[in-house]
Amino acid sequence: MIRVAIIADSAARARRLADLLGEEERIEVLTATHALDGDHPLLIDVVVTVGVGTDQLPLGTPVVALSHDVESALPGPLIRAFLPLNAPVSEIVAAIIAAASDLTVFTHSQVRRWLRNPRPAQSDVLVEALTPREREVLRMLADGFGNKEIAARLGISDHTAKFHVTQILGKLGAGSRTEAVAIGIRRGLVPI
Repeated sequence: MIRVAIIADSAARARRLADLLGEEERIEVLTATHALDGDHPLLIDVVVTVGVGTDQLPLGTPVVALSHDVESALPGPLIRAFLPLNAPVSEIVAAIIAAASDLTVFTHSQVRRWLRNPRPAQSDVLVEALTPREREVLRMLADGFGNKEIAARLGISDHTAKFHVTQILGKLGAGSRTEAVAIGIRRGLVPI
C-alpha cells in the first residue's frame, strides 16, 4: 500500500482528489489539506501537490505535482512527475506508483521538448570530433556490444577496440559507456 499526502491550493480540491484516489486499492490517502500538518511525515511514501509550490515538503519524499504550467517544468530530484491539473486519475495513479518505486514520469510533450531542446551540459562540449570508426564503435556500444564483440565484428584486436572506446569516452566527456551512448543520442551520433 502506497501512503499518500495531498497538499492542494484549496480544501475542496484536496478532498476531490482524495476521493478519487480513495477508490484505488494500492493507495492510502493519509492526509488531504492546504498544508502538511506534520502528523504523518515519516509514514508518507509520496506527496501529491495540486496547484501549490513544493518548498515545504518532507525531505526525501517523492512528489507528484499537478500544475497549470507543466510544459516549462521538468521533474527533478524530489519532483518525480509534473502533470496537468486536468490529468486523468489513471495517469495520477500511475505517476504515484512510479514515484513510490523511485522512478520519474515524463509526459509525451515533455519528452518531445527535452529531445528537441536538450539542456547543454559541460560534458556536451565536444573537444574533438569522432572519427568514422569511433562513430561506428559508439553505435555498437548503443547496441550493447562489449569490447570483444566489437573487435570480432570489426576484425580488430581487443586492445584496439578498448582504445576506440576510451577515445570515445574522452572526446564526449563521458564517465561511462552508458553516458557516452546517451550523449551520442542527444547529438544525433546514434540513431534511435
